[in-house]
Amino acid sequence: MKDRRPLDLRLLPTALAAWVAGLAAVHLAWEQALQLGWTLVGAGALLTVTAWLLNRLATHVVPLHVLLCCVVAGLVALTAGAQGRELSDRGWEEAVQSKAPVTVTARIMGQPRILVGTGFEGEDQVLAQAVVEQAQSPGESVPIPVDAPVVIIASVVEDEEPFTAGHRYQGLVRLTPTDPGERASALAFPFGEDLARIPADDRTETADIFNRLREGTTEASAHAVGDAPALLPGLILGDRSRQDADLSEAMREAGLSHLTAVSGANCALVMGSLMGLVRLLRLPRWSTVPVALLGLVLFVLLVHPEPSVIRAGVMGSISALALFAGRGRSAFSLLCLCVVGLLIVDPFYAVEPAFQLSAAATAGIVVVGTRIKERLERFMPAWLAAPLALAFSAQLFVAPVLLPLSGGVNTYAVPANLLAAPFVPLVTVPGTFAAIISTVLPWAAIGILWCSGLAAACLGLIGRAVASLPQAMAPWPQEGLGVALTVLYLSAALILAIGLVGRFRRWHAPVLAAAAGGLLAVVLPAAVLVPPALPAAWRVALCDVGQGDMLVVRTQESAGIVVDAGEDPTLAEACLARLQIHTVEALLVTHEHRDHYGGVEGVIAKDEPGMVLYSASEGWALDAEVGAVEALPPGVPVHRARPGDALAYTEQLTVRLRVWSADAHHAEANDNSLVAFFEISDPELPAGVVGSAQDPLTLLTLGDLEEEAAAAMIRGEGLPEEVHLLKVAHHGAANGGTEVLGQVRPAVALIGVGEDNTYGHPGPSILRTLEDLGAAVYRTDVHGTVVIGADRDGLEVSVLP
Repeated sequence: MKDRRPLDLRLLPTALAAWVAGLAAVHLAWEQALQLGWTLVGAGALLTVTAWLLNRLATHVVPLHVLLCCVVAGLVALTAGAQGRELSDRGWEEAVQSKAPVTVTARIMGQPRILVGTGFEGEDQVLAQAVVEQAQSPGESVPIPVDAPVVIIASVVEDEEPFTAGHRYQGLVRLTPTDPGERASALAFPFGEDLARIPADDRTETADIFNRLREGTTEASAHAVGDAPALLPGLILGDRSRQDADLSEAMREAGLSHLTAVSGANCALVMGSLMGLVRLLRLPRWSTVPVALLGLVLFVLLVHPEPSVIRAGVMGSISALALFAGRGRSAFSLLCLCVVGLLIVDPFYAVEPAFQLSAAATAGIVVVGTRIKERLERFMPAWLAAPLALAFSAQLFVAPVLLPLSGGVNTYAVPANLLAAPFVPLVTVPGTFAAIISTVLPWAAIGILWCSGLAAACLGLIGRAVASLPQAMAPWPQEGLGVALTVLYLSAALILAIGLVGRFRRWHAPVLAAAAGGLLAVVLPAAVLVPPALPAAWRVALCDVGQGDMLVVRTQESAGIVVDAGEDPTLAEACLARLQIHTVEALLVTHEHRDHYGGVEGVIAKDEPGMVLYSASEGWALDAEVGAVEALPPGVPVHRARPGDALAYTEQLTVRLRVWSADAHHAEANDNSLVAFFEISDPELPAGVVGSAQDPLTLLTLGDLEEEAAAAMIRGEGLPEEVHLLKVAHHGAANGGTEVLGQVRPAVALIGVGEDNTYGHPGPSILRTLEDLGAAVYRTDVHGTVVIGADRDGLEVSVLP
């Protein structure tokens, strides 16, 4: 008989209290965290004594709940404080704050990740999570045990293997402290020579067994068809390194990227697939749980048992066991208990988005997954109903958490996951088995993975097809409207959960229909009609001002430098308004053609610039030309640019500008263009990320410089090599030449050009060269206004049509 009792929510307040305490404690100094913890434990003790004296502790549940919340929250805070105090007592905190290099012995935890072109000279770097086991500061005779988590960022040396998971490395590093709330206690950069691998211990030898299995699985996957060679390592191992940018973006927009990452939902899918297989093969029912748990253990060991993977395994096991065993009532208490336990062991889980998503997905599966499965089983086999119910219930609860993180909603995520669900067990179960035998029976592993690869290739096709649909990633409205829509979504999810867990009431149907109709009527049109939100971390914008140039470099929250202004003042003013720029720190005009300076009136309408810098042919003066149209107010400093002129702004972002070239003697006005080089950095970004203080975002603007003048400049003062962003010369005209493109090798090329212009801009030769160089090309005639952001995840390009 089905268990129709209501969910046991008694541990929910305790889990929430533990979470709040974890969020607070990891952001405090360890002394404050300990003080918070003892205060909460003391409050619990005081409550116990008071309730006992009043003889109410055993007869009233409220004092019991408050007592449990205080004690558990206090334990979480005490754990955070104790971890910090231990590092401080061992001298690690002092070593991190010191600028002196430290000799460390560190063990690599998890799979290292290659960062392409993020070094000081554009070289590739490797990022690895590690634990410092021993450290020796200058002046100390012997190393001391530390056990401190760090992030190591090192240059990739040609013909040398990057870091290997499970191995230990030793060497001199320079330490940089991380922000409060970060799990890693420091960033570690090799000082002088690279870190050297040291002899293996028993733990390393065990890790190597699974390293060889991972390598064998990846090699065997290479023989599969379609997107399978890239997807199989992710589906089985959580390794996305084989996926190219297009495939990764397609899976993200389709809402399927969680399948190739180590998440609670992914672990639940592994166990669910195994349970479905056991039932399909009609094996004894008692074998279901052991087989599923064994599969989960193998999966965790294959991926690498780091904290995030262990967390995912715990959450996934709860989800799958609740769904397939039908124990929804007790499973929710178990979920709360696991949340409390994980936070007491490691309070840093509280700040990790992955933990939040795992808890939400698990709660969805526990609360409504079983009931959805029961309804689906009325018209489809149980082995198919289970994964479909899992996908829908997880997505239902994850979406409200994901919206503020991603700033958008995967419009087709539920149908995409429903389509993908039948293929996942065909990859995870045989794929895990193939991984186990990949080193002893490689020929068998190749055959199994080739067959599993057919299902993986189908997942790739689904991801690409769904991502190509209109509004696959619909932007979520910001501020008040976004909050209102989120509340509306939560209301619909709550009503649906109540109906599925208990019983649908007569009034549920119209309320649910109204909520769903409101989302369809408001969210989808809003995604089309409401302009996309401006990225919070945007740095550079190329404005769509028709056949002309206008570029804005952000210096503060609502301030920036404007390079050229197009020809139409109305379009210039509108672009600054769209970018929320209220202060113009400086205005640069590259030369005297009107499609570059004619819109100055629109810039002035927003704000009187702090200064004006321009280049032009002999005999032409910007202040005289613009003064004729009464655009430039008197008193604004106007200077003719000279090579080597420099400006710097350091209020919120650090923006450094250098005039690279500014001639006046060429007969062709285009060749007298002001060439400017920008370095843009955010001191809040961690080292190793593009746009950080150590690796500033670079931008080169060329005005309308033509080929011969560009070649002369390359032979003379040269040009920066491998810039991140390039404003292509002369709207992409062929007479800008290709030599300059090969010299600077931009990652992103920006072309300001009018739609259906009669000049033939941009030229085919320019576009072909940029394509050969691997540059991402953005044109205002095709994309509209282009905005480039830089945050912890790297560069992000958005378009504002």
